[in-house]
Amino acid sequence: MDEFLNTKIKDLVQDEDSVFNNFDINHLFGKEKLEDIQEKISKATGLAFVTVDFKGEPVTEMTSFTKFCREIRRNEGEKRLCWSSDAFGAIQAAVTQKTSVYFCPCGLMEVAIPIIVRGHYLGGFIGGQKRCSDAPPSVCRLETVMHHAEDYKVSKSDLFNEIQEMSYQQFVNIADMISLIVNQLGEKELSRLMLKESLNKEMESLSEKRKRMELEYSLKNAELSALQSQMNPSFLFRCLNSISNLAVIESAPKTNEMVTLFAEFLRYNLINTKNSISVADEMENIERYLKIQKVRLGERLNYSIDIAENIHMQRIPKVIVLPFVEKAVFYGIDQKREGGTVRISVSYMDSDVVISIEDSGLGLNEEKISQRFKSYKEGGYEGDTIETGISSIRQRLVSSFGPQYDVVMQYSEKSGTKCLIKYPKNFDEKVL
Repeated sequence: MDEFLNTKIKDLVQDEDSVFNNFDINHLFGKEKLEDIQEKISKATGLAFVTVDFKGEPVTEMTSFTKFCREIRRNEGEKRLCWSSDAFGAIQAAVTQKTSVYFCPCGLMEVAIPIIVRGHYLGGFIGGQKRCSDAPPSVCRLETVMHHAEDYKVSKSDLFNEIQEMSYQQFVNIADMISLIVNQLGEKELSRLMLKESLNKEMESLSEKRKRMELEYSLKNAELSALQSQMNPSFLFRCLNSISNLAVIESAPKTNEMVTLFAEFLRYNLINTKNSISVADEMENIERYLKIQKVRLGERLNYSIDIAENIHMQRIPKVIVLPFVEKAVFYGIDQKREGGTVRISVSYMDSDVVISIEDSGLGLNEEKISQRFKSYKEGGYEGDTIETGISSIRQRLVSSFGPQYDVVMQYSEKSGTKCLIKYPKNFDEKVL
């Protein structure tokens, strides 16, 4: 067994080296996916963006650039000065490997967000184009070292004054959140590429019988990793929208609460690599998700979480509950004009742990969901991610504990949907 594990570790290191030998930001994401991420982040935050490679050269089209900046860049000489400003931000981010906030030569606040995967700097998101009047003196101001042919803040004051003003703290919070999301996406994409390359090598070198055994072993671990990283993009960017809207409406308290909740939720789901955790920790994370959704849905969403007193420290397989709660919110509460309630309970039943997730929604079964969302399925929609997560969890429970542990789902047009998850009270984590 030790020899097998040592071989697997050595293969993983070699696979990582092999991937990085022919590696750049386009290879990791692809230009089309990069532009899609860039556009969604820009729409959610109101920031303009362009993505550059490790040399500081643009690899995507510009997204949401202000009229002021587009007008200046029409002049070839001025455009080159703007490129120099972008290059400065990219270099700062590359050297420090941290998010770099600065003012461009025209006095607009910019940010360079480095994309770093396994310690390798691949490029960055350069964006911003916001006015800011409360930034600390320590923030670099390039207008002191780079000069345009004229003072465009004066000569094009009408366009300059159209640009949204944003507080420094709000700008930094949004930049940090984008950095966390983008770099986690990068790590997951790299893991996917490495897994693909590793499995391809195994298929070429292993005998048919040994290949089946080891691929099953790899598949279980890969499915768990996929579930952990399965943050559906619609939810991520909706959260960013909520953060931006709250920041405009009020001074700060709720914004900080939302940012903190979302950061903790991301950290728990994307960074925690344990196969199992305590019921108390899992339910705490579920409550974070519901609190975030309540910011969006307001009075339309109510919820309750009931945990038996003797079950708080019980171990639970990682990420087996969240997709069913997502299902309750998306297909249950979201589709009902007046909203409703999600009820979650965890208790023992003989030698099993039983988790119940109920919603007072429309009780849409698979056939009704397929009919209702038929027009959305061709372009992909939030439900696809939820259904994939549920399917993976059901397969995982059955393969780990047997067919009697498949999830039971009950639908009623009057009372909504109920999902029952169960697993053995005492289980071997190695089977997960």
